[in-house]
Amino acid sequence: MKTEFNHADNDSPRSGSSKKISPVVGAAIVIAMWTIGSLTQGDVQGEGQGGSQVGGFDFLHLHTTIGITAYVLLWARIIWRFKIGHPGPAAGQSATLYPLAKAVHYLVLLALGVALVSGPLTVWLAGDAIEVFSLALPSPFGKLSAAQAIARNVHGVTTMVVFGAIALHVLAVIKHAVFNRDGTFDKIMVADGDGT
Repeated sequence: MKTEFNHADNDSPRSGSSKKISPVVGAAIVIAMWTIGSLTQGDVQGEGQGGSQVGGFDFLHLHTTIGITAYVLLWARIIWRFKIGHPGPAAGQSATLYPLAKAVHYLVLLALGVALVSGPLTVWLAGDAIEVFSLALPSPFGKLSAAQAIARNVHGVTTMVVFGAIALHVLAVIKHAVFNRDGTFDKIMVADGDGT
């Protein structure tokens, strides 16, 4: 089984933009969902989708609509990374920090996967339907308040882990691009995969 992904072996002139766009789009979706979800925290105390009006706008409905709309894309990103593996270290990249960076990448993917499960469960275990645009995905469960509280707490913790890891990742990008200049940023962002 191949454990390290070599961008140069798997890139073509047409695949370069997808490797640039996919992580950015995924991060943008997650950051938007985290921000919108955070706006509902004061108004939703242990409930499903009821009572999520903030300033007359239903932010929780927007949060779940974005989440369900991007659900397949986010799962595809997680599965792809676990299947392909993590990129190997660039020449000159710190042997000390590389395993830590790799662990953070996998931690954020694992936390995102848990958030993708716990989010819908939070709504369904409250006995509510998940509202997506004008559609409703009915709950397969009745109201289970204790289980809903657990799912809600798990969802909150995992989304904080995801957000923290994204912030750490942005700092690492700046470190590699501005300070280290060790080719790591170019290896990821340049379409031919060799950093040139």
